[in-house]
Amino acid sequence: MNLPWWVPAAVLVAGFAVLVGMGAQGAGAVVFLALAAVALTIVARAMRTPADHDWLPRWIALGFAAKLAGSFARFAMVRWIYGYGDAVGYYQTASRMAATWRSGRVPELSGTGSVGTQIVEWLTGLMFAVFTPDLLGGFVIFAVLAFFGQLLLYAAFRRWAKPHHLKPYAALLFLLPTFAFWPSSIGKDALVILGLGLAAYGVSRVLERFQLRWIAAMGLGLAALGAIRLHIAALVVGGAAAAALFARPPVRGGGNGLRRLAFLGGCTAAGLLVLLLLPELLGFRLEDTQDLEFITSEVVRRTSERGTVASGGPVTGPADVPAGLALVLFRPFVFEASEPQHLLAALETTFLLVLVLWRLPAMLGNLGTWRRTGYLVFCTFYTLAFAIAFSAVRNLGIIARQRGQVLAMFLAVVILLGWPDPKPRRSLTDL
Repeated sequence: MNLPWWVPAAVLVAGFAVLVGMGAQGAGAVVFLALAAVALTIVARAMRTPADHDWLPRWIALGFAAKLAGSFARFAMVRWIYGYGDAVGYYQTASRMAATWRSGRVPELSGTGSVGTQIVEWLTGLMFAVFTPDLLGGFVIFAVLAFFGQLLLYAAFRRWAKPHHLKPYAALLFLLPTFAFWPSSIGKDALVILGLGLAAYGVSRVLERFQLRWIAAMGLGLAALGAIRLHIAALVVGGAAAAALFARPPVRGGGNGLRRLAFLGGCTAAGLLVLLLLPELLGFRLEDTQDLEFITSEVVRRTSERGTVASGGPVTGPADVPAGLALVLFRPFVFEASEPQHLLAALETTFLLVLVLWRLPAMLGNLGTWRRTGYLVFCTFYTLAFAIAFSAVRNLGIIARQRGQVLAMFLAVVILLGWPDPKPRRSLTDL
């Protein structure tokens, strides 16, 4: 039985009742509640396909309930455990900018922090121009944006998956604490998940037949990522180019070859643009390999100054890749957890490690089919590149927060390779 339309709406009503009760401006919260409830209901029902028609709306409602819970928990951690956080700074600056927007003027960037930080402040101020909620209200607004990114990531995966792949992926994507908790507050993480979802969906559609009209969706997602975290946009471009180069097109002929070359050319141009912009944003000049080594050593130094620090060093060669994957995907281990929130992260990574070990034989057995699935190739290269790049980060708390930017792609690899086709049921006539 399909989930009645009013169930996700009721979840939103309950969440925003708490929100209004804690001091958000009532009229603005009600308007946003109505829009979000309508949008979620329409999206949940419109996204269904014959493969997930019977269960997807229920999972979307459950996932959004988990998202709201994660947003409230994130708010509690920032407000009552730490007392401050980046989200509070974003909120204060954006609230001032919202007043400027309401006066009919375009506010200038704050001039403090990185370019990505200033852009997030500016965009948040624009969102708050309609109404400026309290801090919890801001958390929930960003949680909604991140959740739509998760829906796009599911839609991108579904284009290449078989029906028996969909429910395991949806369960992990909507319910894992990494997705429910970290990108559910005011800040870059939520917007990155939204941009990543849009870019991944564009990549997924392009790789089907190299129909270049889908580059618009991919480009919009890349623009959002590039404005906030340019290195994530670079990883998406690199993964898309690798998939176009190595994957076998599902459909041959019909101009696919020329469109494929055009797509590769576009990815190459985008990659060159990133190489030009990224060093400037980091404040370095890449004139030789020593500059790159200096940047890597600086990242290691800055992320090793406090918190729980991982031993070892960044990936510098093929032999270091397994350790880099273990660091980015499966740490902290339980014995490395020094705080309650670290223990929760460790329990999740332990679950992921057990999941991979459980499915590893099937994954190895299906490697021969790897090139047949373009999105799988994209996710594989993206995951490897992400692990290599983020292996320079030695702070396990930072890694736990950033893991959501790779986990959706990594889980796609595990499920597409590790979930074999179900065996047909034997009937009485077969006995």
